[in-house]
Amino acid sequence: MRTPIIIFDKSSGNADNYRIPSIVATSSGRLVASADERYFTGRDNPNRIDKVVRTSDDGGITWNKQVTAVKTIGEDKMHSSAAIDPATLYDDEQNVIFMLYSYTPAGIGILNCNAGSGLRGGKQRVVKGICNYHVVNGELTHKGKPIGVQVDEEGNLSCGGNIFTASSPYKAYGTSYLMLTTSSDGGDSWTKPVCLDDMVKSNRMHFIGSGPANGIKLKNGKYSGRLVFPVYYGLGKLPMSLTCAAIWSDDGGKTWSIGQTPPIKGRFPKKSPWIIPDPLMTTESQIVELPNGDLAVFMRNHNKKRRIMRAISKDGGATWSYPEFIEDLPHCICQITAIGFEYEGEFLIACVNASSTKKREHGVIKISKDLGKTFPYSLTITEGEFVYSSAVYMGNGEIALVYEDNTQHEDIKFTVINVNEILK
Repeated sequence: MRTPIIIFDKSSGNADNYRIPSIVATSSGRLVASADERYFTGRDNPNRIDKVVRTSDDGGITWNKQVTAVKTIGEDKMHSSAAIDPATLYDDEQNVIFMLYSYTPAGIGILNCNAGSGLRGGKQRVVKGICNYHVVNGELTHKGKPIGVQVDEEGNLSCGGNIFTASSPYKAYGTSYLMLTTSSDGGDSWTKPVCLDDMVKSNRMHFIGSGPANGIKLKNGKYSGRLVFPVYYGLGKLPMSLTCAAIWSDDGGKTWSIGQTPPIKGRFPKKSPWIIPDPLMTTESQIVELPNGDLAVFMRNHNKKRRIMRAISKDGGATWSYPEFIEDLPHCICQITAIGFEYEGEFLIACVNASSTKKREHGVIKISKDLGKTFPYSLTITEGEFVYSSAVYMGNGEIALVYEDNTQHEDIKFTVINVNEILK
């Protein structure tokens, strides 16, 4: 394993805290790493959280200057918008990097998201007291009629304040928005984000967010060319009733659909549950394409067994088999990274996580040769603290890995691991 280096921290960025790494490799060999830049605390939202990116053109030996892919606004923790938890996907045919994340206005986090979309026909919903408004052509409207208040692209109002920072009586609807931005120049610049809520978020959903870490482009079978991201969502506040699913696009990222959640015994009703007890929740997940075109999802969950769950989809992520626990993948209710790749004529799945049932520690990378049923090959990354991670196979027998190894969330590290080191 190459000596780890820090690629995100306050010396290269604008804040004291960095979390939730993601990494992809482009067809040119460029590595593109992204992360949360967290301003007022290392914790989740409410907080000001930007999406930041660094790139490397020499296999991670040196890194280019940090750029901001998504900029949020706010002056303190409770009066800031947040763009949280990136998942990235590289489409080699379009030479486009997709970044999926969750956006929330001021004061909103996973525990207090309201139900439903904040959009109607693509128009931002705004509330003032019990009245509903929408932003149409840069102006607030009520029941379809303009009220004489202009709104710019950042949410600033002509009457003062901002709809996203809780600095005005007019406030963006308090929920989470699933957002997507793209880069066509290897991560140097990023498009204005678009909201996917109208396409994938039902009125039953409160919170919705990315995997996070990575999405994939399918290469085999009937659904070849499909773009797939893991997501998870909540069906309440307290209890949150969290569960995971996949979203996909068959038109290069223009439109998106969402599939069913994996069926788990004890949820009710079985197909489209709205009662999900805490031990039956599944949250952050990662999806791997198998050689025959099937998908395998590896899921963080709240079961007292403390093992990662795995399910199979034979229809491109629309439906899933009943999940099974993977005995070789212990976890402490924390995110897992999973990638699939060909190496010396074999299909391998590599998983990275905090391999402890007690707390976020003992970072380990493991490899499976049987489609993710067992993981007999293992290499310890660190015995100490370990939290979130993301990995990409670079095609030369090496895996690039970005990860958090401290619960103070002061930096994100990068390393390279040779596959043979793990297989030993």
